[in-house]
Amino acid sequence: MLEFTMQSGGLPVGSYRAEFIGAEDYLENVEKFGEAVLLQWRVLEGEHAGSDVTRICSKKLTPKTALGKFAVAIKGGAIQTGERFSFASYIGVCGSLLVEATDNGGSRVSVFMRDAQPAQATPQAGVAQPQPVAQTSVETFS
Repeated sequence: MLEFTMQSGGLPVGSYRAEFIGAEDYLENVEKFGEAVLLQWRVLEGEHAGSDVTRICSKKLTPKTALGKFAVAIKGGAIQTGERFSFASYIGVCGSLLVEATDNGGSRVSVFMRDAQPAQATPQAGVAQPQPVAQTSVETFS
């Protein structure tokens, strides 16, 4: 006899220390929602250490899209118009992320804030700079 335990469908809502582990094309529901990207993090501490958490974003990089806001947060600074950006260059970046509930009973990353980077040798050396935060709720995929 097979027996199962119902699971929540994602990481519980909350704040987590995590490492960015990659981005890849997301091919489900392309006909309905268009091209998308799956962003992935791994939880580093606590009860859910080792768990992966994701966010699906429309495959359009602008300052106002979810993908653009997460790119800026992962990079830790602005991305200029015309600048090329590769998520692969930022694998291993650590920070804090916020997981929110979705309408379908699962969860997704709503915010990522990169850890402060060591200051460069400038007149302001040693002063931590605030890091951009990706906050969105406009891009929703089922």
